[in-house]
Amino acid sequence: MLKSYLKTTLRTIKRSPLASFINIFGLAMALGVAIMVYSFVDMEYTTDQFHENKHEIYMATSTLSRSGQEAQYGIIPAPYAQILMNDFPQIDRVIRMEHRGGVLKNGASVFNETFTFVDPGFLDMFTFPLKWGNKSALNEPNKIIISENTSIKYFGDTNPLGKSMTFEFGALKYTFEVAGVAEKFPYKRSMDFRVLVNFDQLKQIDPAVKLTDWGTFLDGTFIQTNNPSAVANITQNVQQYVALQNEVRKDYPATAFGFFPWVDLYLKGDDMRNTVTGSTDGVGSLVLSIIAGFILVLAIFNYINIAIVSATKRLKEIGVRKVMGSTRKSLVFQFLSENVFLTLIALILGFILGVTVLIPGFDQMFDIGMEFDIAQPSLWIFLLILVVFTGLASGAYPALYISNFSAVNIFRGRLKFGGKNKMTKIFLTFQYILACIAVVGGIMFTQNTAFQKSQDWGYNEKATISTNISPATEAMQLMAAMESNPNIASIAPSKHHLSRRSTRMEIQILEKDYDILTLEIGPEYVETMELEVLEGRTFEKNRETDFQNVLINEQMAKLLNPQGALGERFKSDTLNFAVIGILKDFHQYNFSERIEPMILKLSPEDEYAFISMRVKPGSLIATYEALENTWAEIFPEKPFNGFYQEETLENYFREIDGHGKLMRIVASMCIILSCLGLYGLVSLNVASRTKEFSIRKALGAGLKNLAFVINKQFVLFLAVALILGLPISYLLMDTLFETVYEVHKPITVIPFLMALIIVVIMVFATVSSQVKKVMTTSPTEGLRSE
Repeated sequence: MLKSYLKTTLRTIKRSPLASFINIFGLAMALGVAIMVYSFVDMEYTTDQFHENKHEIYMATSTLSRSGQEAQYGIIPAPYAQILMNDFPQIDRVIRMEHRGGVLKNGASVFNETFTFVDPGFLDMFTFPLKWGNKSALNEPNKIIISENTSIKYFGDTNPLGKSMTFEFGALKYTFEVAGVAEKFPYKRSMDFRVLVNFDQLKQIDPAVKLTDWGTFLDGTFIQTNNPSAVANITQNVQQYVALQNEVRKDYPATAFGFFPWVDLYLKGDDMRNTVTGSTDGVGSLVLSIIAGFILVLAIFNYINIAIVSATKRLKEIGVRKVMGSTRKSLVFQFLSENVFLTLIALILGFILGVTVLIPGFDQMFDIGMEFDIAQPSLWIFLLILVVFTGLASGAYPALYISNFSAVNIFRGRLKFGGKNKMTKIFLTFQYILACIAVVGGIMFTQNTAFQKSQDWGYNEKATISTNISPATEAMQLMAAMESNPNIASIAPSKHHLSRRSTRMEIQILEKDYDILTLEIGPEYVETMELEVLEGRTFEKNRETDFQNVLINEQMAKLLNPQGALGERFKSDTLNFAVIGILKDFHQYNFSERIEPMILKLSPEDEYAFISMRVKPGSLIATYEALENTWAEIFPEKPFNGFYQEETLENYFREIDGHGKLMRIVASMCIILSCLGLYGLVSLNVASRTKEFSIRKALGAGLKNLAFVINKQFVLFLAVALILGLPISYLLMDTLFETVYEVHKPITVIPFLMALIIVVIMVFATVSSQVKKVMTTSPTEGLRSE
């Protein structure tokens, strides 16, 4: 029986190629999008889940109070790990993790790298298999394990085991032997490493680190226990150590220590601060799932309309089947089976579309490293559910509707087929509501991208080049060498830098604590970056008292004293600071977040880590090349760290560009599917009124009259869709923009007017195709059945 239905499906496709193409194309597009969204959601839900011990691993956390606000942190006092090792036999393994940056060398290959210092059991706790070498190498202090990418970067495709590499940390140099190379890391990870080093070497590399001091925080501490039920008891018993930290770090008082399950860390750790792992807020999965739902619903409604239209060519078949004894139940089963077969064909095409176009395109837009594993069982379960759901959802109404036709009415020609069908009109109206929402979204995201790019950074980013260099003695050496360059209008050192590095300073205002974003800079930094001074003065060279003075932005001025903050004083720890200047607000990291209150204070010279240069007009590239050449002359063994200031927000602009492109693609898909659905309904309307239009033409009706007759009923659908769709678009876009962006382009009437015009044009263009068909059809053909 199913074989018979399959043959019938293939005959139907051959008999009605245009309708079949529209059906399969629409479903394939929707199913391709669904597969892409599945790949993204699967990536989020399976990130970091490849570790064999994932259910036994927990990150040690601390709940710290800062400026009166509590938050959970992934950093833990250094001595705390030793206590966990010694005092809790329920814990099988404790791993400390700390990162340090430096220069790694192998002959002429010299790069900046991040060293990850871990306890020897790191590779026993986490599943990072080795391509070459043995994980026991971490027990030896002068041996390192590197990632596959690091190995290729320094040694090409050769086996580097036994090779020596030099690590420079400031003025200190150390030699390590490569004793292991990790296999390629899975894409679905939020934590990895470039170079692994025995944790005990941290003290050798950085003698200033105090691992017995409760005021020293480590980047990460993990525990492993094969008895997860014991974690609650451990958590209760570690609270006694909170007081030890609070005695030392009164600026970061802890209220609790805890443990966060590794399996939940990526999905549920978005609110945790200072973690060595990544996390997701779930907004991306939610938005993409809604988009996929939109497009799938549109494709289903589109299919329903086209299926009903196509049934006009199968009326005699239906009548014959009923006369031969087919029941309505058997006809419904037949049509649903045919529909599932058709959906299966669409799935194959959608699968190809998703894997070859949509997934790579989406990954290119957002650079998130999506991968598609065809072998995972969950994928095939998802595809099975998708086919069955889509096939039944799109075919149920047409099957029930068509199977209800009377055989007598079919053969007598009395069937009023489809002309007054209310459900198809409801489906079409709903389609255009969704299309309206998608078009408004595409326009608004595009406008917001342009809005963000047009924002004033608050300083002269276009004429600035900078470099990150340490120690401070080398920074000053480079600055002295560049000062003679005639293309440089101004040059200044700093510890921190706009859009690159900052810190936070806890201050007291009227006995209330605030945690304020802070930049520590050198004299003339404000002038070099051309930050605008609204009141007061900036820092002056060789003026020692300026170390007790600060500059603040407008937001900080409002917090300090809305009536006038110049000259105001505040306290930080035991030091008092006075405001000597107020700067116009400027952006530090991106344009989607509100500008925070900010403090700029002088940095000690021995902490300088950046050199910034404002160049004369037309000399940006030449000066950058001169900086690179000067660097090579002074520091031939150091990798060059220069950058254009305009590039500091490149990733942010790429992301918001991706938002705009994605919404434009979604809007285009929705319009295409909606127009296909409208085409089906107009075809149905025209097919059911062939004789009427033939009589009108015979009586002298022209293009204008026929266009009016065909269009008038669709004007009502369109009006209802726009009346409902535009307000719904506003509510949805307002909510979405407030969720995604703290600062965004104000919502105006323009996107809604543009969406209205686009939708109206597309509707009338689609309907006009059928008007043309009516005009070119001879009245004789329409009246021939009479």
